[in-house]
Amino acid sequence: MDTSPPPAAPGWPFKRYFWISVAFAAVLGALVLRVGFMPDDFIWLGVWDHVPPPAPLGNTPLDVYRTATGIPEHTLRLAQVGVFPWWVEPTVRVAFFRPLGSLFYGLDHLLYNRVAVAYQVHSVLWYVGIVVLAGVLLKRVLPTAVAGVAMFLFAIWGSHSAVLGWLSYRSVVMSLLFGVLGIYFHVKWREEKRTGSLVGALVSFALALLSGETMVILSPYVLAYEAFSGPGQAKDKLKGLIPFGVLMAGYFALYRALGYGAGGSDMYLDAVGTPVEWFKAMLTRVPAAIAGLTLNAPPDFIFDASMVPLFTVLGAVGLTLFALLVWGVWPRLEAAERRTVGWMLTGAFVSTWLANSAFAGSRTLIVPSLGMAVGLAVVLRHAWQGRARTFRAGAVLAGAALLALVHVVGAPYIWWQTTEAYAQADALMGRVQLRYQEALDETKLPEQRLVVLNAPNGIIGIYGSVRWWSTGMPLPKAWWVLSYSLNEQKVTRTGPNSLELSLPKGGHFLDSVEERIHRAARHPVAQGQEFDMKGLTVRIEEMDGQFPTRISYTFDVPLEDPSLKLVQWHNKKVVPFVPPAVGGPPSALNVR
Repeated sequence: MDTSPPPAAPGWPFKRYFWISVAFAAVLGALVLRVGFMPDDFIWLGVWDHVPPPAPLGNTPLDVYRTATGIPEHTLRLAQVGVFPWWVEPTVRVAFFRPLGSLFYGLDHLLYNRVAVAYQVHSVLWYVGIVVLAGVLLKRVLPTAVAGVAMFLFAIWGSHSAVLGWLSYRSVVMSLLFGVLGIYFHVKWREEKRTGSLVGALVSFALALLSGETMVILSPYVLAYEAFSGPGQAKDKLKGLIPFGVLMAGYFALYRALGYGAGGSDMYLDAVGTPVEWFKAMLTRVPAAIAGLTLNAPPDFIFDASMVPLFTVLGAVGLTLFALLVWGVWPRLEAAERRTVGWMLTGAFVSTWLANSAFAGSRTLIVPSLGMAVGLAVVLRHAWQGRARTFRAGAVLAGAALLALVHVVGAPYIWWQTTEAYAQADALMGRVQLRYQEALDETKLPEQRLVVLNAPNGIIGIYGSVRWWSTGMPLPKAWWVLSYSLNEQKVTRTGPNSLELSLPKGGHFLDSVEERIHRAARHPVAQGQEFDMKGLTVRIEEMDGQFPTRISYTFDVPLEDPSLKLVQWHNKKVVPFVPPAVGGPPSALNVR
């Protein structure tokens, strides 16, 4: 009996795949038009509007992504006025080299001021551009049908909505676009030996690096291409990497010399500066990312530490399923196709580790999804072509159908869900602004120091004052938020000008992801440690392991002094806080 696979049926021309992919990218991308500005965006808007800040900021109009300089004097001054929380690590640095990202974002502000939909249209155009260039690259390195399916999968990939909908992430989209173009030219140069293609590759890579660090995350694809598909012997492959290597070395030297990078935070980790902490974090972040890449499970959920074990299991299941499906179709692949799948999946896997130097989330998946789209397209195409009455072929087809259901049918829902969550976040911050307007006397505020005892969550704790400042509202002399804890808190008056916060029902202060943005767990506070905010002294009174359970706050005037404005969040409103009497029963804080 002849058991050879049936000849492949004629497929669609690539042009059809191309235009379907572009159309879907535009339609799904249009969902972000209902999203307004997100929390980070208000920092940039305030900088471009030249709103006087309460203390000198690291951000400048053409360097808006330098949020924390890492210089203790700068950090402490911002903490004293409440831009950073009182527990901030003085050396925390969140500074990203994105001059082109800043320039194009600033151009939007020049043209459209604060019309968010115009900014979003601009971002959608960049995204459609990525899809087009991804299709051009894939058509060069893959058979037509597989390239078309891969382009379509990449265009609709659900997690891309997390990057596209948040305007501050446009630098990611820009960097990826130029990076994909650079890979195309690099492949063309290596296979056709045309000097013009080498120039095109280096210019594209340089533009990608000027747009953002995403090009660094994309770089494993270049290395993997040479390892799997680069023409010639090993020495030829190494020579082929020299121009790219020189460019990257110059970039890293400039990056460090200008003071860019991240440190002191658990949100962003430095693989070079803190390799041990980085590797430990990857043991939880990478499995969650793999769960997102293979099963479309949103890795954002591991912001809740209790979800980490589940996503570790999902990552292992997704990786096993995907590996078995690739193994199942492997005999059907031609040698050239195998090499391309090899370098694309290798690039995807390594870039997953680099991408998760930022805290795991759907936004970290866009670079790895390029290679995963290729792997998934190969599985879907060959599983369908190889369907036959054998257990192996049937199992592969069933597994491929499951992944198709998750990645194709589920993609529009993820786009809608993500943009809906972003729209709700924008609306929430608008309500936060209104609640503060209701609670604060804007005529008295410039002579007061605002004390917010509790924030209903870390995002409001961090960005409530940012939006207030960005919109040009009168600023207090300081905007101190005492706690981001979501646990029920007890307030005890310990003196005329002092109070304590404790957690009567258990839990810890400074242990949430939002709190560790400004102070990594590897920089723990100590019992008895004090923080001087120039008018407010904070002292860690009790610890339970690594994190505080009781904290005291001592002001330079009595709590009833009119120079202090004490408020609390209660039942979704900002209401005055009346301090208990000295020696009297404590008050309860519960944001819910």
